[in-house]
Amino acid sequence: MGSSQDVRIGFVSSFDAGTGTASIYYPDRSGMVTQKMKVFAPLGCKQTLVKDDQVLVLHLSNGGEAGIVIGKIMDGGASITAQGGGITFSGSPGSITLADLIRIKNKVL
Repeated sequence: MGSSQDVRIGFVSSFDAGTGTASIYYPDRSGMVTQKMKVFAPLGCKQTLVKDDQVLVLHLSNGGEAGIVIGKIMDGGASITAQGGGITFSGSPGSITLADLIRIKNKVL
């Protein structure tokens, strides 16, 4: 890693859900593996990663080992989007908004 801020794409070597950290390997850097780095938790939602997930990593200017794993690069799987004040959950069976889920829950109760 260089001494300047660096945005890279790598692959999960290991993930520790308990500490929210992951080590990343870079095939284009002779298979270099980083020390464990914190995994970003957008809106406080913890991410779950598995070995070989492709991830976006932000390395900080104070060293190649200092950085944060921003998250998994999606490959067309399920997604959550926030737009126009609403949240939509999407996957292979279809999609549903958070508002629709709340309405369904209230009808059941």
